[in-house]
Amino acid sequence: MFTGLVEATGTVRSLELLGEQARLTVEVPFASELADGESVAVNGCCLTVTGSDEKAASFDVLKQTLDVTSLGELSEGRLVNLERAMLAGDRFGGHFVQGHVDATGEILDLSL
Repeated sequence: MFTGLVEATGTVRSLELLGEQARLTVEVPFASELADGESVAVNGCCLTVTGSDEKAASFDVLKQTLDVTSLGELSEGRLVNLERAMLAGDRFGGHFVQGHVDATGEILDLSL
């Protein structure tokens, strides 16, 4: 579960296409605190850490996720929003958010 509040931003190091999936590697300010199997919301999408070092974390992303989120459009150097999963008992100022895609929509107008 997530709060839906952005904790930090990260920079895409790479998005490597691997057949029906991809490996996304992001420079993460809190990468040294992550362990394999932890959940991190990347641009609001719940992803599982599959590897990390002191500066970056990697995530294996299925084709379906690439197709129904903006993650498939990422490229080296792009900024992404990041949030670690909530810990039981933590205070939160947002909402309970799963980070899973229920449906997709189409933006018809974006007035600035």
